[in-house]
Amino acid sequence: MFEVQHINSRVRRMLGRIFQERRDYTAYSIWNFCPMHRWDQAKSLLQSCSVCRTELFPVVFWVVVLLSLCGAGTNFYELMQVWSCPYWKLNMWRQRHFYVLSYWMLRKARLFGSSINLIAWFMLVYGILTISPAAMSPWILVTSLVLSVEWFMWSFEVITGRLAINLQTLLSLVLHVFFFGMVCCVKSVFEVALADHMEHSLRII
Repeated sequence: MFEVQHINSRVRRMLGRIFQERRDYTAYSIWNFCPMHRWDQAKSLLQSCSVCRTELFPVVFWVVVLLSLCGAGTNFYELMQVWSCPYWKLNMWRQRHFYVLSYWMLRKARLFGSSINLIAWFMLVYGILTISPAAMSPWILVTSLVLSVEWFMWSFEVITGRLAINLQTLLSLVLHVFFFGMVCCVKSVFEVALADHMEHSLRII
């Protein structure tokens, strides 16, 4: 019995030396959430496998420019149609049915939402043209909220069996998230360039 305990204690000491030299167990805690620190770690992990790299940035930048102009133009056209034609059919990128709201209430909500969305798109274009990360923030905020709601609603409908998994809808959601990541990439590059006074290489006008 003594020999077994002696061997076990020696094994524990040996393992303790091996692992304690490499790890600091005092840093581990089940209460040390640090949301901002975890968010920074998640962002660095995503950026390590993202398209936000030096060699790919010109492609990312011009794709963001073109899609931003298209998005602003499309939203402006849609807002003008809803504003000028009271009975204009409300087109949505994912078809929905509203049984609670009346048509006129739905139209007012659509006008309000389209106006907010159009302002966000215009500010995104302005931020890209003038290298202003702050001007890009409203679009990022609005889009993050919309995408979060869209993913939640779509996942809920799929889980509850109300909606079958549609490849087109899934691809549309993924592409929106991908474009959102590209805009965040451009914004982060702008912030670094402004901090280092190197924004001259990013100017369009």
